[in-house]
Amino acid sequence: MAVKKDPQQEKTPAQLMRERKQKALAERIQRVRKMRSSYQRKIIGGIVVAFILLIIACALLPSSDQSYDGRWNKDINAGQAGILQSLRNSFK
Repeated sequence: MAVKKDPQQEKTPAQLMRERKQKALAERIQRVRKMRSSYQRKIIGGIVVAFILLIIACALLPSSDQSYDGRWNKDINAGQAGILQSLRNSFK
């Protein structure tokens, strides 16, 4: 019966060093990927917050009523008046 040798014993020192370097490189790549994804999340979060603040600031700005003069004061026709009257009667 043949005795199985340990795979570590069959490898040369150069192979062992190469494997250690590859393992270290893989760990560094994983760490860089994790840091990059964290950095990207921070940037995207900052952009979203800035966009929300921009929307709030625009909503709080006073509007110029001159641009809306006459736009909302339009006459209604008989059909629209009937619909409005039925809605008023429904919610009394």
